[in-house]
Amino acid sequence: MLLKSSEHKASTNKTVAIIGTRGIPNSYGGFEYFAEHLSVSLVNKGYQVLVLEPTKALVKLENYQGVVRIPIKVSKLFPHAIRKIIYGCKSLKKAKRINADAIICCGYTPALFFIFYSKSFRKKIIVNLDGIEWKRAKWNFVGKLFLRLTEYLSVKWSGKLVADNKGIKDYILKKHGEETELIAYGVNIPTKKPEVGPLTAKGLTPNNYGLTVARIEPENQIELIIKSFITAGKTLVIVGGLCNRYAKTLHNIYSNLPNVVFWGAEYNSDNLLSLRSHANLYVHGHTVGGTNPSLLEAMACGCKIAAHNNMFNHHTLDNTGLFFDNERQLSDLIENYWNKTESWGTDAKLRAAEQYSWEVVTNKYIGLIENATNKLNKKPKSQCQK
Repeated sequence: MLLKSSEHKASTNKTVAIIGTRGIPNSYGGFEYFAEHLSVSLVNKGYQVLVLEPTKALVKLENYQGVVRIPIKVSKLFPHAIRKIIYGCKSLKKAKRINADAIICCGYTPALFFIFYSKSFRKKIIVNLDGIEWKRAKWNFVGKLFLRLTEYLSVKWSGKLVADNKGIKDYILKKHGEETELIAYGVNIPTKKPEVGPLTAKGLTPNNYGLTVARIEPENQIELIIKSFITAGKTLVIVGGLCNRYAKTLHNIYSNLPNVVFWGAEYNSDNLLSLRSHANLYVHGHTVGGTNPSLLEAMACGCKIAAHNNMFNHHTLDNTGLFFDNERQLSDLIENYWNKTESWGTDAKLRAAEQYSWEVVTNKYIGLIENATNKLNKKPKSQCQK
């Protein structure tokens, strides 16, 4: 089951399991993006990496660039929330059974079961904290209560906590009195000139449209962004799946407008690179969460960026973008900067290269992995060794 590769000059002989995601390669969102890139980077450093993912049947999954994919059977007959809980329980059991040296847990749900494992096992668990998940508008009272509980359990029962944004780090310290390791998501800086074919096929003109790439959900301010572009009289391209009621509602209301383009979900890296690189302005409306991969990708492409004015986006961009609080501010920003050549896109790309490269991110996780395994292997001194 474990990865064996002759391509590496040396092997650590250590196994890392990544749990809590929908699997790789990424076809969903932030944690899947993280798991895909980190797992491949760790394999390239000589680690044996297993990514566990929920499946409706125990089918063999093909390895991905040297990463072993492990199916965890979860019946589709259960509601989505129950499936997540079952997956969290089973993935922890599997990680223990394969005797992983370190477990990177993405999100809170598996924390429900941490208490049932020994202290030595919990020391192996590195929890990559989600954003302030319970604040998302889509959750009802019960959902918010559940997420606050699992957040608490993650903080109190894991071996190590990781925040991908200083805003989350500060929140955890203030709310729970616990320190976290600050490690953002990573990004690759494009090295090739993107093609314009994907744009022209959809009738788009380079440098003549705005872009947002996000899940179409209320907390990502998609409707505010749409209205701002309508007011400014500019074209907006929205990349995101139409897989929930909110997304379908917005599509029904605005898709008939000539300057609002619902692109749909897109996971082809070349198409995304083309969209970002040829956009006049990238708009990031996320209001909760941490260091968002879509924002990092826009920075890496040298986009001019307008972001919602909150602590997460400020910590990510620093002074390499512009910020808005409401529809009026964003529409004014679009009108004022559309025809200007500004340097902040170049500044954002430089910040991405210096602060968010996958090499930097991977090495920080290796530090946590090695620290966890060294603690487990350290033998206590006997009484005669004082």
